Amino acid sequence: MMFRYTLLLATMSFAAVAQDNKSLFAAAPPEVEKALRDRVSGFYQAYVDGKFRLAEQYVAEDTKDLHYNQEKNKYRNFEIVKITFDDKFKTAKVVTIVGTNVSMRGNRMDVAAPMASHWKLEDGKWFYYYHPSLGVDSPVGIMRPGPGTAQPGTGFGAIIKNPMAILSQIKVSKKSILLKGHEKSEDTLTVTNNAPGPISLAFQSETAPGLSWKLDKPEIAQGQTATLTVSYLPPDKRAKPALRGALSIEPFGQTVQIPVEFDIPDEVKKQLPKAN
Repeated sequence: MMFRYTLLLATMSFAAVAQDNKSLFAAAPPEVEKALRDRVSGFYQAYVDGKFRLAEQYVAEDTKDLHYNQEKNKYRNFEIVKITFDDKFKTAKVVTIVGTNVSMRGNRMDVAAPMASHWKLEDGKWFYYYHPSLGVDSPVGIMRPGPGTAQPGTGFGAIIKNPMAILSQIKVSKKSILLKGHEKSEDTLTVTNNAPGPISLAFQSETAPGLSWKLDKPEIAQGQTATLTVSYLPPDKRAKPALRGALSIEPFGQTVQIPVEFDIPDEVKKQLPKAN
């Protein structure tokens, strides 16, 4: 039996309907984001300097023992690449690329590894904390052996050399949702996961009377497909403006813009001037 090693960035599951529909479109106040960035930077800078005790001041009290007992590696550098706020800007998920090294077949190699972490606001300060749904959520990541044969280009070595390459293995069938603004209709898109590990999905859209959506599988394993169905029952036959929509893919912190557009009746289209 062969083994593949999956880098678990942090499995952050979402409930597609329960989440605030506007959260993906609301920007955090600048001072809130700056305060979080400063704390995250201080935490990872301690790893760059190799002064791991200094990192403890950024760790929540209920996570200090886990952090203390984890193996720690010195980083060459780090870069914060994505922040996703939740709970009215009281919690956040942060994706950071860190320069580190790993052993591959007896050789040490430099890599740029994506790391995901959870942060919460306590007494006016941001703290790194353990999320119980993640296993051991650590800034050094988790490698867990699993059964099966790795597909070419999907093994840990290939992924960690180019962390963003794994996103190309997640396929979204459409770039937009098209509904009829004058009568009942629905449209679907599919998400196929060819990445070496499970992903969690959530869809959000600006709201409109009569608009609803459903994901049949909020989490899909490697080789599985999920279907998003968006339905619309218009309150009238007037033309409708497009709405912003977004599909979240975790644990990679990726957001795919999926606008929701509304078609008009054929008889109305015939009356429109033809483009030159």
